[in-house]
Amino acid sequence: MCGRFEQHVARMRAWATLLDDWPGSAPDRYNICPTQHAGTIDAQGYRERHWSLIPAWAPGPKLKFATFNARGETLAEKNSYRTAWQRSQRCVVPASGYFEWTGAKGQKQCHYVTGGDEAGLAFAGLWEHWQRGDTAVDSFTIVTVAAAEHISWLHHRMPLMLRPDQLDTWLTGAPEQANEIIRGVEPPQVLIDPIAHPNATQPQQPPGD
Repeated sequence: MCGRFEQHVARMRAWATLLDDWPGSAPDRYNICPTQHAGTIDAQGYRERHWSLIPAWAPGPKLKFATFNARGETLAEKNSYRTAWQRSQRCVVPASGYFEWTGAKGQKQCHYVTGGDEAGLAFAGLWEHWQRGDTAVDSFTIVTVAAAEHISWLHHRMPLMLRPDQLDTWLTGAPEQANEIIRGVEPPQVLIDPIAHPNATQPQQPPGD
C-alpha cells in the first residue's frame, strides 16, 4: 500500500541523470495524499498528474471508489486499469519516501520509508487521460505488490519500486515485459524510520490497501 508519500528534490538527486525531466522545476512536496497532484515521468517526459486514476470511461472526474493504488497482479483484469495497461500507459512516480502506519486504532505509529539519503525511490505507476468537453484531467495510480518478507510487518502490500535498469522497460516496453517486472519483483533496499519525516505533518491513515 502507498497512501501518503513525498517528493523532496534534494533527496532524489540520484535519479536526476536517469529521469531526464526530473527534478527540473518541480516543487518539493511533503505528505502528498490521494486526489492531490504530484510529479510523474512517462515515456514523453515530466507531467503533473492527479493522484487517483480516473478511467477514460468514467462519467465524471470524481469516483466513488479508491484508485490511488492498483494491484500489479490484476492490472490486466480490473476495469479501472485494463485500458491503461493494454495501451502501455505506464509512468514512474519519483519519491523521496512514503508513509505507513502500524498499531491499533487510536494508537497508530507512523513510519517513514526511504531508500537512504539522496537515494530516492521510483514507484511504478499507470496514467490515464480523462476528458469531457473542455474539462480534462491527467491522473495516475501507484502499482502495488505483495510486501517483501523483511517489511511485511509494516503492511502486507508495498509500492512496486523499480531499479534504475528497469525504468526504460517499464516506460516503453510491451505489457508482457512490464509484467515480468511485476512477477520478478526483488526485495527493496529501504530504511524505515518510526518517526515521521520532520518536514511532514503526520497525516491520518488513508483507506484502502
